[in-house]
Amino acid sequence: MLEALDIFNNIEGMLCADTRAQYNHEKPLPFYSNPSKSIKLYQGDSLAILKKVPDCCIDMIFADPPYFGNQSGLIIKRTDGHAATFDTQKAQWAYSKSLNYQFEFHYTWLKEAQRILKQGSTIWITGTYHSIGVINVVLQDLGFKILNDIILHKRNAPPNFKGSCFRAVTETMLWAKKNSSGRTRFNYRVMKELNGGIQMKNIWEYWAEKNPFRHPATKQPIVLEYAILAGSNEGDVILDPFAGSGTTGFVAQGLNRKCIMIEIDPNYCQLIEDRLEGKYGEFSRKTKAKNEI
Repeated sequence: MLEALDIFNNIEGMLCADTRAQYNHEKPLPFYSNPSKSIKLYQGDSLAILKKVPDCCIDMIFADPPYFGNQSGLIIKRTDGHAATFDTQKAQWAYSKSLNYQFEFHYTWLKEAQRILKQGSTIWITGTYHSIGVINVVLQDLGFKILNDIILHKRNAPPNFKGSCFRAVTETMLWAKKNSSGRTRFNYRVMKELNGGIQMKNIWEYWAEKNPFRHPATKQPIVLEYAILAGSNEGDVILDPFAGSGTTGFVAQGLNRKCIMIEIDPNYCQLIEDRLEGKYGEFSRKTKAKNEI
């Protein structure tokens, strides 16, 4: 089994091991790398890149894959102070797809995610009602052990602009183990301390903060803090195959974890680099036990 430092330092050579001719005998260069913060970002298709990562080398995976839920294409006027309009068809990766496409997509990347996770390590996957059901079925079909569904309750979620259904204030995060074998990597006592000495529930409530940058589906840092603190230790390698605005790396470096991210959109890759370099502010931890305050 590869140690965290080995996989982080040597990931370029591992990624090109089976495609050396394609890279002209050169290692693929990360879009962004910061050795002092132990962060690496690769631009590309995660479905292809994940296949080249060695077996059993990743300590934790956090993933916010495409939801495939935008259908209407409407642009709606907003009155909540966040922006002037809300584009329901805001990104191509959010466009609706057939169920067959969704199952194949999630099966492909989750099969590789399962392979590269260490024994006992876990994966955390967020999704809306459009996608989380498909992901749940695929996880079970592949032999993952689902540990919890965690309800993310955004206290200041925007209203339903058309008044056509209930206001959506929650999102689901599935927490699953590589398989049923081995001891689950779970920092139970740490999470209990963060919750005032009481066993933490599977409902995480938070106030969403406005971002000084543009991205249609940025995860809140507090959600990543809880997940990373629960599922990894300092020095571990965390992988995010759909990096988006880079919240996983932003929080991971602040919590002294190593992080490898994959993002297909070069514009978002640049956003991630800017964010990790402090353009939009430095990391400030939001989750502390009483003895840490």
